[in-house]
Amino acid sequence: MTDEEKFLQEAKLALDAAGKNLDAGTVARLRAARRQAIEQGLQAPTHARPRWLLPVGGFATAGIALAVAGLLWYSAPNGNLMQAGMGDMDLLTAQENPDFFTELEFYEWLEGSENAV
Repeated sequence: MTDEEKFLQEAKLALDAAGKNLDAGTVARLRAARRQAIEQGLQAPTHARPRWLLPVGGFATAGIALAVAGLLWYSAPNGNLMQAGMGDMDLLTAQENPDFFTELEFYEWLEGSENAV
């Protein structure tokens, strides 16, 4: 038996012994308080919510979910979300010098202007 279990057992015995030595007035008050607590627990709450509040809350939640889904659907840059992040992967795995990518727009413009001539 561990020290904690031994302590708990001794505490239980001490509390049980103290409970047996209570006078009749204290025991009667404890029983009345216990009975009153049980009766209050069995009664329906007096501040019950209106029944119409649940459907209204459900519709509001569904509306917000639809709005968020619509915003996400129409704000997507293109149909293929995996392709959107591939530019970053190309930059990270490229063999070129990182300075090359600082002037990437210039090189793209230069490539486009050669085709135009």
